[in-house]
Amino acid sequence: MKTKIKFLVSIFALTLIFTACKKDAVTPELVLDCLEVVNGVAVIDSCGDCQGAYVYNMITHDPSEIVMLGGDTNGASATLTAGQVIILPQDAGNPYWNSGCIPAVVYDCMGVENGVAVVDSCGDCQGSYVYNMITHDPTEIVMLGGDTNGISVTLLPGQVIILPEDAGNPYWNSGCK
Repeated sequence: MKTKIKFLVSIFALTLIFTACKKDAVTPELVLDCLEVVNGVAVIDSCGDCQGAYVYNMITHDPSEIVMLGGDTNGASATLTAGQVIILPQDAGNPYWNSGCIPAVVYDCMGVENGVAVVDSCGDCQGSYVYNMITHDPTEIVMLGGDTNGISVTLLPGQVIILPEDAGNPYWNSGCK
């Protein structure tokens, strides 16, 4: 009786094995990410650039690309040392995400590229200026070359920069009647 049961169990097991391995069984298609890694995590950002994961060393500030050997993430493992973290493509702190986009050029109401001047509620264009708290003299900040990129202002003792919408700006909305 034991031999008969073993024989039946063996035939049952072989039947399961052979039916599970039929030639016409549906094989799932491989899913490739944009780096062509099977089951990878790389995705295309808004600029059209393929972004993969990397290891970031928080001590040396060096990024290291994660390379998938054999082109497959199945069974992939990473050994991190002290101070290292894995950065995924869409992580909020990933500086490479959407870094390939060229930002639109923006001009303020004074015609300065990337300027800080804005129109107040009275319709007047208000720029920034340096205010001398000792002499009470304002000096308009003029953007040379029409661009705020690389501008520097050296303040003397008693001077502060007043931006258009600062609460202490007496010119803001002063033209309203």
